[in-house]
Amino acid sequence: MVELDTISRHDFINSEINRAHENEKSQWKKDYYSSAATYLSSHEYMEGGKLCAYCRNLGMGEPHHHNVWGAMLNSLRKMGWITKAGMVEPTTKHTHINAVCQWKSNLFESLEKA
Repeated sequence: MVELDTISRHDFINSEINRAHENEKSQWKKDYYSSAATYLSSHEYMEGGKLCAYCRNLGMGEPHHHNVWGAMLNSLRKMGWITKAGMVEPTTKHTHINAVCQWKSNLFESLEKA
């Protein structure tokens, strides 16, 4: 674990996100990316909790740690699949914060584009 005194809070959070992502099983991540691609192709905007619920509804098991859900969203951002659109009031249950990121899907395929 990284000591908070030696790095900034932002760097600490990023290191924990990376650690959560790196320690998750490869098959779980493959299943997540496959599910995310399907979800993002049909949803122009979303919150992370919506994608999490979608994956669970498909029968995906839970990751080894709940921080993996956020780490996977971060990986989608890094891959260019999603772009932060802003902050919104959460619409998913069990969210205990006042605002969450709203993401714009870069994989969205609208009927108007087709």
